[in-house]
Amino acid sequence: MLIRHALAQDIPGIVAVHVAAWDAAKDGLDLPSRRSPEDRARHWSTVIAEGAGEVWVAEDGGGVCGFVAFGPSRDDDRAGETEVYTLYVAPERWGRGVGSALMDQVPAQRIVSLWVAEGNDRARRFYADRGFVPDGARDAGHHVPVMRLARGCASCT
Repeated sequence: MLIRHALAQDIPGIVAVHVAAWDAAKDGLDLPSRRSPEDRARHWSTVIAEGAGEVWVAEDGGGVCGFVAFGPSRDDDRAGETEVYTLYVAPERWGRGVGSALMDQVPAQRIVSLWVAEGNDRARRFYADRGFVPDGARDAGHHVPVMRLARGCASCT
């Protein structure tokens, strides 16, 4: 498996992983489909072209099997910190180290936060195993209630 910065030619693979992982994760969570593959392709094209944060892909067998995007926190109370915007792994690769390898690209020496669906127990366990704990922030204004997890901060206990 190769972990590297995403390139424009990775967009179809990123979209395929995004759609497959979203669909698999939403089982039992009452998550909507959200965006079309075309909308996702436009989104990732913009993110990669503009360098809005960092996007890394996991490549195995010549194709993208996972990706992570992170950069400056978008939360006012976490200004100056790092936020993981998204992490998706192809469902057939869950539990095989792809997500861990991608998370290794996120700077460990910084305070890092992320948002996760409260009902996504699998993701919450994954992040807990990597030192993330709830920091008390919640947002019910999304399609499902989400909670913020963080690691590396004094309030992250």
